[in-house]
Amino acid sequence: MRLAIVGGLGFMPMKAATPRPIWNAASQVLMAVGYIVMALALPGSLYIGSIVVGVCYGVRLAVTVPTASELFGLKYYGLIYNILILNLPLGSFLFSGLLAGFLYDAEATKTAGGGNTCVGAHCYRLVFLIMSLACVVGFGMDVLLAVRTKTLYSKIHSSKKSKKFAVDPKVIKPVRS
Repeated sequence: MRLAIVGGLGFMPMKAATPRPIWNAASQVLMAVGYIVMALALPGSLYIGSIVVGVCYGVRLAVTVPTASELFGLKYYGLIYNILILNLPLGSFLFSGLLAGFLYDAEATKTAGGGNTCVGAHCYRLVFLIMSLACVVGFGMDVLLAVRTKTLYSKIHSSKKSKKFAVDPKVIKPVRS
């Protein structure tokens, strides 16, 4: 995971040995905040919330791929990767297509032309709050994953640390006088 674009933070996961599920959990918290900001419907909050949620989606996609390889290995990596990426269209269908559409129709008023129209912040406020709640649930699941994989990540970090300072005896050539 490289966060060098955002303030040069690309070294943090390696230096601090922060497990990748913790980065996922942090992005879930920020994403929940982004959805709450959008639900507040203050001037400019839709822009700020959209930027925060978009950046958090980017972090999640960047962190999920190496996490899958660390936890499950590379033997069935393609299959596991595609299962993990399936959450994007599935979540889009469930939350955008079904949930947001249903709640929009519930908030909308009938118009003379036979359609439903909703104008104002109340149209999607409940959707944003439900999305924020889903992020909080995801945060809890990411923390649970981090706790369950703590020993794995400590082994990974210690092996990387030992490789960094270890000297391979095959590389050292004896000095002949």
